[in-house]
Amino acid sequence: MTAVMPYPQADDLLGPVKRVQMPRAPRLHTPGSTVHVMVRCNNREFCFTTPEDFAVLLAHLRELVRTYEVTLYAYTLMANHLHLLLQAPETEALGRPLRWFMTETAKAFHRARGRTGHFWERRYLACLVEDDLYALAALRYVDRNPVRAGLVADPATYPWSSCAAYAHGTPNPLITLHPSYLALSPYPKVRQRHYQALLAPTADPVADGRDPRWTTHRAVGSPAFLARHARRRPGRPKVAEPPRNTNQVRLNWCPVPVVQAVCPGFS
Repeated sequence: MTAVMPYPQADDLLGPVKRVQMPRAPRLHTPGSTVHVMVRCNNREFCFTTPEDFAVLLAHLRELVRTYEVTLYAYTLMANHLHLLLQAPETEALGRPLRWFMTETAKAFHRARGRTGHFWERRYLACLVEDDLYALAALRYVDRNPVRAGLVADPATYPWSSCAAYAHGTPNPLITLHPSYLALSPYPKVRQRHYQALLAPTADPVADGRDPRWTTHRAVGSPAFLARHARRRPGRPKVAEPPRNTNQVRLNWCPVPVVQAVCPGFS
C-alpha cells in the first residue's frame, strides 16, 4: 500500500521567505539611444503574406512615427516577425508607442480576418545598442534578415525593408538615416558604397548567421557601454556582461569586425 503523505504542519511552514525572481527583466530606457526591437507573431504563424498585409504594417509604423514622435532608423518586415531600429524618445519610454502599435495592428488584422485571441506572441523584445560600430552592426543584422531567410540574395532588393535607402539612397520618408551611417562619409555616394560593402556576405558563418544576442540581451555594446547601463542594486537583474578578454569581446560579443574591416574610421 502506498503511504499517504501528511499535510505540512504549521511549524514546517515557518522560516524565511525566499525571494521570487521576477519573470520579466526591467527594460533599459535611455532617452535618445538606439534600440533594436523585434516583434513576432503568435505561434510563429506566417501572418503577413500579401502586399496588403505589409501595407497595413507600414501604415501603422507611419502613424507611430507621427503620433509618438519616435525616430525610426530602419525596419525589416518578415512573414511572421518584424525588426525595428528606433531612437528612444526623450519624453517617455518606448513601451507606450510600441504597445499602441502592437494593439492596433492586432485589431486591424483580426477585423480583416474575423479572428480573435492573441496576434503577437509576447511583448516586444528590446535591446539597447551602442552607436557607431555596434549601431552599424545592428543595421547590417536587421537588413540581412531576408538573406538569412533565403528570400533574396541582395538585401537591398527586399521590398519590405528600409535597406535600399542606406545602400542606394532610395527615398524613404518613413525613416531617418542613422547618425552612425551618416558619419561614414559626408558624401552620400561614398556612404552608400561603404554600406553596400558592409552588407556583402563574408566567409564567417557566425557573422552572417542569426545572432540571438540582438533579441535576448538587454544591451549590446562595448564593455564600458555595458557597465554604464548595468543595474547594480541588489535584486535587480544585470545587463549580460561581456567576456573579459578584449579580443574575445571584439570577436564574440558583437559582429563588429565586419564593420571595422569595411569602415576603418570606426576602429
